[in-house]
Amino acid sequence: MSDDVQRYRCIDAITGMFSFFTMLPINIEMKHINAMNRKFWLTPIVGLFYALLAVGSFSLIDWMTNSTMISAALTILLVGMMNRFLHLDGTIDIGDGLTVAGKREDHVRALKDTLIGAGGMATGLMIVLSLFAEYSSMATLTFIFVGAAGEIFARNAQVSAAAFGTPGNGMAGDSVRYTGVKSLVASTILTIIISISYWAVASYALLDGFTYSHLAILFTGIAISIVWGFIISRIAERNFGMVNGDVLGATNETSRVVIIFAMLSMIRFMGL
Repeated sequence: MSDDVQRYRCIDAITGMFSFFTMLPINIEMKHINAMNRKFWLTPIVGLFYALLAVGSFSLIDWMTNSTMISAALTILLVGMMNRFLHLDGTIDIGDGLTVAGKREDHVRALKDTLIGAGGMATGLMIVLSLFAEYSSMATLTFIFVGAAGEIFARNAQVSAAAFGTPGNGMAGDSVRYTGVKSLVASTILTIIISISYWAVASYALLDGFTYSHLAILFTGIAISIVWGFIISRIAERNFGMVNGDVLGATNETSRVVIIFAMLSMIRFMGL
């Protein structure tokens, strides 16, 4: 085994990700951060964690209250609290950076400003409201499939944005720097394995089985995650000249909304 493999093990990367992207009390060392940055393609595993958390929360609250609106609101709150609203904060910063007038330097200045402007507030509010509308429109059975897929696929979108972006100087700089097209391919394969396994188990447990229609819906969401990550990276490059942690956070939040919308549309179109 080479020194590089020994230094950047997958288990160290996953440990670093769960420490950084969740509130779980996990003690990490620099080796975990380094492994996380170099193996950012493993982030769909974190997506699976949030998928199970969201499904468990939504299902339990809906059973207790018989209200999808309450289930949707509290699930969004729980997931946000679990990641310390890290991705929502990035979305708000991106909203400020994109809506300010001026040159690239002005966009970057607004992006890094600690104050929240009207653009950031409106962007964050619309994303949360859009997600709430999607969640509250779903019955528990639909959420078990589509809501979970949204969490997993959103992480693949992050890898896509990182793969096509120029690294900045912030904490996520190394994650972007060490993530390329090969990493995106690895992340997409991992996403396919995780999502198909999850949907197959849920389908055989709750439905009549796993069908080609389910595969079509899943691959639609996966394809959109790649395309959306690329689009966000292009927008970020044009306005900020880089893809940083805020951009990755915004990619997660916006792609989840777009992916769930597309999957729900596919389900309606296919008459499922």
